[in-house]
Amino acid sequence: DPEIGATVRAYLERRGLAVEIIREFQLGLAPAGWENLVGKLRGRFTDEALTEARLAGRRDVSGGRRGGLYDWFRNRLMVPLVAGGGTVVGFGARALQSGDEPKYLNSPESPVYHKGAFLFALDAARRHLTPDGELIVVEGYFDVIALHQAGLRHTVATSGTALSADQARMLRRLVPRVALTYDGDRAGREAMMRSLSTLLAEGLDVAVVELPEGDDPDTLVRRGGREAWDEARRHAADPAEFVQRHVLRARSGDAPEGARGDPREAAAQAIVRLACGIGDPIRLRLLIERASQVLDLPENVFSRALAVRREGGATERPIRSAVRAGRQREEAIERRLLQALLLAPIELEAARQHLSPEDFRDPVCVTLALALWGGATPEGEAAELARELAVSAGALDWAAEARGGVRRMTERRLRRQLHERRQQLHHAPPAEEA
Repeated sequence: DPEIGATVRAYLERRGLAVEIIREFQLGLAPAGWENLVGKLRGRFTDEALTEARLAGRRDVSGGRRGGLYDWFRNRLMVPLVAGGGTVVGFGARALQSGDEPKYLNSPESPVYHKGAFLFALDAARRHLTPDGELIVVEGYFDVIALHQAGLRHTVATSGTALSADQARMLRRLVPRVALTYDGDRAGREAMMRSLSTLLAEGLDVAVVELPEGDDPDTLVRRGGREAWDEARRHAADPAEFVQRHVLRARSGDAPEGARGDPREAAAQAIVRLACGIGDPIRLRLLIERASQVLDLPENVFSRALAVRREGGATERPIRSAVRAGRQREEAIERRLLQALLLAPIELEAARQHLSPEDFRDPVCVTLALALWGGATPEGEAAELARELAVSAGALDWAAEARGGVRRMTERRLRRQLHERRQQLHHAPPAEEA
């Protein structure tokens, strides 16, 4: 009935879906009413078959009597869940009326449908695998449908559930690499962290495609088409980079005050947890090497922490000690230079030619450097640090100490620039694409 279907057609039109993609995914309508489907199927299937497939529910009747059947899906947009060979094993159903809960109602587990062993649109996606062997993994049905419509036919969805080891193995049998992208909010990033662990444990290469805050794959391609996805894919993070970014957000203003802490320490802990599930020694080595580059920590910090964790020990203390030791070394270099410049101010002009206050990392050292470079009198914590450094000075050639400090700080900046350049090269497109 065209009139009954007008609401769902209008909804799909607002989502920008073409008639061809609607037909391809066999989208339909469960009309309002309690016995539309039950009335058509009664006599063809037993009540038990209808209720077990969750096409129908049974009314509660007092006194222990069994009530009649009613349609399980009512006034909902229906998305068939199609397994290999075109067999429909269940449905995802979206509410069409505001206030109807839940917003999404899915078929329950059944003899033919197991959520943890099903990937939405896999049967279609396997026919469009790219030459480089990559599948895009998203969360929702409409994310898949929108990406397929944009020409990204190698897309599947976990159907809103946490990605399981069975699903990861299904992916691994088809491709060596996955582009993982969920909603661009905190919940989506946390879900990607959980999925990342599962995918790496199953031996898949993973590129994490992060979306702008508030976006999802559906809205991304609706707004910007295939080009928007391609741009996001070009800036995808490897696992170590994603962990770093995720932890930085979680330890900044994106998290409650109590959840904040040293981001490098927290990121290193997360890397060790990921590494613990990887059995392939080559993949494990590559992850540790990359984490060392991204977090600027020695590889042996991760190797030692991983060995401790695999023996059942706690890794917090060794990682915390390594991060703090590195931070203390950096701070010592900065304090030594500032001390030398305070005691041998004749070297300040040479220091200004090679360094700037931005080359310092410790906040108090930055403030003191700003005062010295600007010829101002230090105030507050910077003044306290200046007094501390002057009091603790010994009888040394402070001019030589200043020159040595400038050299060490310059070398540190160059190492940092080299690190950043390597990061850029890591994301550079192949020569033929550049």
